[in-house]
Order: sequence, then structure tokens, then C-alpha cells
Amino acid sequence: MIVSHKYKFIFIKTRKTAGTSIEYNLSKYLGKEDIITPSSEAYYLAKNFILETKISKFLKKLRLKNLSNYFRKKLIDHTHASELRKIIDRTIYNDYFKFCVEREPVDKCISYYYMRKNSPNSNLKRKNMTWDEFVNKKKFPVDIKFYSYENNLIVDKIIKYENLDKDLSSLLSNLGINNFKLTKKVNNNYREKNPFVTNEQKKIIYQQFEPSLKFVKYNINQI
Repeated sequence: MIVSHKYKFIFIKTRKTAGTSIEYNLSKYLGKEDIITPSSEAYYLAKNFILETKISKFLKKLRLKNLSNYFRKKLIDHTHASELRKIIDRTIYNDYFKFCVEREPVDKCISYYYMRKNSPNSNLKRKNMTWDEFVNKKKFPVDIKFYSYENNLIVDKIIKYENLDKDLSSLLSNLGINNFKLTKKVNNNYREKNPFVTNEQKKIIYQQFEPSLKFVKYNINQI
């Protein structure tokens, strides 16, 4: 996740949508006070992700620095927009341009499956998991809670992963970052050849993603 005070935008990081690559390629444009949350793939990018609260600031004034540290808030890699607006100044959240990326559900699930299967942190059971087992568990990366609250969209734009290069460059140009390109891909080594996906499995996946399809349109008949 990124909060850029320099360019006045907030990037909400969803799963399996090139989020770490976006962070990496945007990092060189960001200001000293801007926030990047830590991720396991690119922890070295992280900065300013522990925020002061009213209580921690008050305790610091009383010279109770060690105690004040317990009341600071730590932003995590996939902080939901609804959580972020509770932590940062509400004026910042309301005024900054907020965006995220979404991906066609079946393609997103395939990417998520291989990430869980091939990650070095996966246990033996997960490494041996078949595609059919994954689908039957129905633990899909449905990220509607990342960018909505009580069925209302709380970001300004959702970019489709399939149009990422063009649409992200255009969006950032409007925010003052010109000629942006995703020149380096991060965390791109897990995926294998696409599994055979049955029509029934497509239906199962799209049923689970139905809430998010309210905000970003994908058609099961076009995949």
C-alpha cells in the first residue's frame, strides 16, 4: 500500500494484481514523507508505515516515549481502505485520490493457487494441493473488503489488471507522474502452465466473486 502526500494519492493493494511491482516502480517517484507498507517480497521498500496517534503524541509530550510506542499504529501490506481511513487523518483520506487494481476472477484464482502452492513458505500439504482441491475449498482471493465498506465503494477508481500498463500510466499522469512504466516485475516466479478449468469451476469462482463484480465488470462468457 502507498500513501503519497507528494502526489496526493492512496494506492490500496489487492492480492495477485501486481501490487508489489507497482510499489517497486513507483517508489523512486515518492517523497520523503510518503508511506510504503512492508511486504515479504520487497521489505526494503517499506518506509513511514508506523503512524503516530493522538494518544502516542500526547504521551510523547509527557516524555513517556516508550509507553507512547504502544499506541502507534502499524500499517500492513494489504491494509483495507476502511481500516486506513480510521487511522490516517480523515481529511487526507477524503481529499487524496484512492485507487486499486482488480483482476478477472478465474485468472486471479489461478495466480493465487500457484502462489500458495509454490511459495517457499508453503507447507507440504499446500505444495501438493491440486487445482481441483483448491477450487473445492473455495478460499479464493475475493478482495471486495479491501476497497468497499457496507456494500459501498470507498475508492475513486478500480483499474482492471488486464489494462494495467495503459490505465495506470494515464491515472498517474493526471496526478503529476508522467511517462510511468512498469519496467520491473516483482514476485513473478510462482505461476506454472494454466490448469484445465471446467465450466463448473468457472461458475463456482464467479459465484464467490459476485459481490466484487458489482464494482468491476467481468463476464464469465468472455473467458
